[in-house]
Amino acid sequence: MAPVKSLRPLACTLVATSLLVIAPAVHAQSEPEPKPADTEAVPSQAEPTPAPPHLHPVPPEPPASSSEVVAPTTSVTEEPPPAMSEGRALVSAYNSGFQWGIAPGVVFSRGKAGFAVGLRFGYGFDTGPVILVPGVRLAGYFIDPNVYVGMPTFKLVLPIDRFAPFVEGGAGAGHVAADGATGAKTGLALMGGGGFMIHFSRIAFGAEASYQVITGTGFKGFGVGPILAIGF
Repeated sequence: MAPVKSLRPLACTLVATSLLVIAPAVHAQSEPEPKPADTEAVPSQAEPTPAPPHLHPVPPEPPASSSEVVAPTTSVTEEPPPAMSEGRALVSAYNSGFQWGIAPGVVFSRGKAGFAVGLRFGYGFDTGPVILVPGVRLAGYFIDPNVYVGMPTFKLVLPIDRFAPFVEGGAGAGHVAADGATGAKTGLALMGGGGFMIHFSRIAFGAEASYQVITGTGFKGFGVGPILAIGF
């Protein structure tokens, strides 16, 4: 039994040594192996956004100061034309629009006198200051030899209330009849003259004078005559 007792301490020593060796191994096996660290994805750097162009700021308009006074806008109204007087209205009624008349008179040529009669047509335009009357004139001078003329005319009337002076001119054709050994002749007839009229309610009277020549002939005549208008 003595040898057995002497082996017990040795056995205990071996067992204790074995446990010390096995314990770290078991502890090492029981611990899980460390997992590799997750690699975090490094975000790729975004390309830099270009900066907007530098704009110079526009300064705001300064507010209107209270000291500035805006002038009020005044509408300019045209004054109505003055009312036409009664006499001026009569002159306009006689000389405006379509008109015609017969003008008797006396003509003097180369020391001779004869009867003259004229027929006139015209159309007047009242422009305010003046009245314009373009027209046509036909006339016969019964003098030895007889003379006949026809021409377009233009008449300018200058109304002064009831008083209406005028000037007139024209150019056309003139014919001088045969006189014995002298044959008939035709030429350019020229006429210039003037006169006046005074207008009342429905009656107007006046006088006119004119001078006429026919080129290429010996006719040169001066005519005068009254003017009478009733019920225009």
